[in-house]
Amino acid sequence: MFVTKRVQSARILNQVTVFIRKIHSFDSKGKVLQVKINGEQLKFPYVWLRDNCQCDQCFHKSAKSRILDWSKFNINVKPKEVVETSDSMKVEWTDGHISQYGMNWLKYRNFSPEHQQQYKQAIFKPGKITWNGHQFEEICSRHDYNEVLHSDKALHDWLHKLAQYGVALIKNTPNSETAIDAVVDRVGFTKRTHYGIKFIVQNVENTSNVAYLSSNLQMHTDLPYYEYCPGTNLLHCLVQTKSTGGENLLSDCHYVAHYMKQNHPEEYRLLTEVEVEWSDIGVEHGNEFFKLHRGPVICINKLGEITRINFSIPQRGSHFPGQLEIVEPWYKAHGLFLELNHRCAAKFKTTDGDILTFDNIRLLHGRNAYEDNNNNVRKLIGAYMDWDEIYSRLRCLKVKLEKLDGIY
Repeated sequence: MFVTKRVQSARILNQVTVFIRKIHSFDSKGKVLQVKINGEQLKFPYVWLRDNCQCDQCFHKSAKSRILDWSKFNINVKPKEVVETSDSMKVEWTDGHISQYGMNWLKYRNFSPEHQQQYKQAIFKPGKITWNGHQFEEICSRHDYNEVLHSDKALHDWLHKLAQYGVALIKNTPNSETAIDAVVDRVGFTKRTHYGIKFIVQNVENTSNVAYLSSNLQMHTDLPYYEYCPGTNLLHCLVQTKSTGGENLLSDCHYVAHYMKQNHPEEYRLLTEVEVEWSDIGVEHGNEFFKLHRGPVICINKLGEITRINFSIPQRGSHFPGQLEIVEPWYKAHGLFLELNHRCAAKFKTTDGDILTFDNIRLLHGRNAYEDNNNNVRKLIGAYMDWDEIYSRLRCLKVKLEKLDGIY
């Protein structure tokens, strides 16, 4: 372990006495530097500190990018001397290089599991909160259109709730086919697909998509045949049907998947391991398309966390890429998954001026059949956004609203 010695500096910085601590010996076995920040002892590997030097030779400040020449990097570099002040730390390395780090900057990059988890929740991505259909009125937040457009806090609140629960409503939207554009522009930009930059959902004869019918629309995720599937769906209700029916169905697949993992582990395993071929074939706006993607119904990462749901009866291809003996067990698991989602679904009807926003790779959505005629129509304007853009905007807003120093 290293020994520290506090030396009080006689210098005055902004009328505040600055304390300097020189560290003369280091943890050569563990290759870790210990730094005390706000009374807490934090550890930082030597190699990581040197790799993340913030000087102009190693880091481009306006681009916020590392520019050190890694072909000349020595992973065995060690500190020669460390000097700490109340708000920064200077390190002289054995290779002669000098680095300086802000204490707030170091604090946000703490390696302790507790701090790593805090950073993940606060900056990386908000934690997801699962829900059952009977909780829908409680978890589905309402946000005013004009406030979202003109208030950074309102914009942050909407996006944060959307990230947490996978669904949120924007109310009081103008009756215009372009009103949704301003909402998207506040975040980033749309995810364009072969259906266009935006799309109109209404009854269309001889359609290329079963969503453009007035009949019952089975629960599904949109565009599972895209390898880079749209992350979120925004549906602006311009005109809601006056007939019975037309209600939206929404189900949180994370809730259902967690239930299956605990109560039906074999069916859960099949839905996470067996790849399915998803497809869409047709012509839209004069563009012929033949889309294919393969992925399981429930996609998980190496930590077992759900990253994406693929589900659509119409868009599940007829080619089954799995082994013959798993076909029937997979179909049973698939049927159970849909049954549970119906059991856990919320049913509600949007009104004129609502923009229903929801997580397209987490929730299943559908619609009950309704009557369509010359005197009774239903019309929605839809757009997609990627989660990359939403999370990016959330982080920028959090840094701005909370004035976070050292996060960059």
